[in-house]
Amino acid sequence: MMLKITNLIIAVAVLSQPICAQESNRSLGWDLTYSSVLKRNNIGRSELIWKWLNSGYQAPAKKWISEWRGEPIVSSILIEFPAPHAAEHITMWLVRTKGHAYYWESVEDEKAKEVKKILKPRVYDNLFVLVSSWQQAKPLRVEDTPTGAIPGYMGFLSLYDRAKSRQMLLSQEDFFICDTKKCESGKVGRLMRALEPIILK
Repeated sequence: MMLKITNLIIAVAVLSQPICAQESNRSLGWDLTYSSVLKRNNIGRSELIWKWLNSGYQAPAKKWISEWRGEPIVSSILIEFPAPHAAEHITMWLVRTKGHAYYWESVEDEKAKEVKKILKPRVYDNLFVLVSSWQQAKPLRVEDTPTGAIPGYMGFLSLYDRAKSRQMLLSQEDFFICDTKKCESGKVGRLMRALEPIILK
């Protein structure tokens, strides 16, 4: 009888592990090395995006996800890309639980620029509906790439929605669309425009 009770306690303890912890162990189904995303898109090893990833830098996303102890994650958005000038790693992670929404941002080697804040669920929901409808854009041709910009793809967008995951590459024009190669004028791309209600407040 005592053995049965002990087994029951163990079973309850295992089954009652927070769903959020189980999701964290799966990294929300994302390949945080991004190698599978690049290989699936036939991105050659000589492309700068590979070199940027292989710099030895460890993005904070894996740690953030593994240490999540909040409510179960319903959906999530992860964005990683190099800063336009010095190519520092910029990481943005957005999380939606049943009752709340959150935003984290980190800039490599700039602790003062780490951001953590609570979002209005409606703001997150509007963003998620928009970005989850996107298809991966084609990268600019080398001859059309703005002076000083990274040719080819220059970032990653990862989406998680109720146990379904998807990852895609981001192009220069997801961030900013230049009028000329010198990029002295232009307009924000779809990603930056979508993020405005979050990053500008």
